[in-house]
Amino acid sequence: MPRLTSSKLGLVAFLSLLTLITPLRGQSPVDDALLKQSLLEGLTDIYESRSFPAPAAIRRQLDRKNKFSGSFPIASSEVDVESAKRYETARKATLVIGHLYLCDKCDNWHTTTAGGVIISEDGLALTNHHVLAFERASIYGAMTSDGRVYAIEEVLAASKKNDVALVRIRTNEKLPFVSLASSAPIGTPVFAVSHPDSHFYTLTKGYVSRYSVSPHLKIPRLEITADFARGSSGSGIFNDNGSLVGLIASTKSVYYNEENNIQQNLQMVIKSCVPLSGIKALCSESKSETVLTD
Repeated sequence: MPRLTSSKLGLVAFLSLLTLITPLRGQSPVDDALLKQSLLEGLTDIYESRSFPAPAAIRRQLDRKNKFSGSFPIASSEVDVESAKRYETARKATLVIGHLYLCDKCDNWHTTTAGGVIISEDGLALTNHHVLAFERASIYGAMTSDGRVYAIEEVLAASKKNDVALVRIRTNEKLPFVSLASSAPIGTPVFAVSHPDSHFYTLTKGYVSRYSVSPHLKIPRLEITADFARGSSGSGIFNDNGSLVGLIASTKSVYYNEENNIQQNLQMVIKSCVPLSGIKALCSESKSETVLTD
């Protein structure tokens, strides 16, 4: 099953970043190449500062068995909000998560891109376990929707089985965040804000189509009809209130037939996500903090 899988800038980079931020705040086109370059430069600056957690320590923390001792914010109401506003709320809470690595073909730094969702103003965020499970990573970081790049400080709780991780971003600033929904019944309208193949902050819409149990790991999964693809891993699924109902995890393509070990005639793609139960399982609190919605 394929998985979807503050830096100091010079004057030129700063001006380039301004051109990037402006489109993201409005309805103008997003410059994907410039955004990815900004992430690369931001992570490189942090790496060269030598002030970041050791990547090996981050990977070891993925094996932590303890749960997060705090609480997750839960939306107190499920009132529909205007679509543009709900997208803006979700976009501001959506991260681009990546790491720096060196390939075998050149001496240049490269970066991966995936997604994450901020769930507290002090920098708690959710992503997939597999997004961080890279042995060759030299630094892990996250970029906010306005172009700020931070190191990932720590993995506070994680589940490889559920493919979810709770991380803390290294920041002293207050960040925009979303709350978790209380539930998401089958038929609930949902939307995703993700980065398919580095097409950053892409909005897709659909419904909760069903809940299933994965055949091998026997864990619950949320299935939706909203599109996503590689690079979307760890991004959020939101309801009409803009509350989080799940995290993008993987896809499974359904083909009609197979000849000579080649699958043919694609019929549909099953989109599988981490449900609320998988997220809340990271938290030791039986009741999460309630947050009033606007």
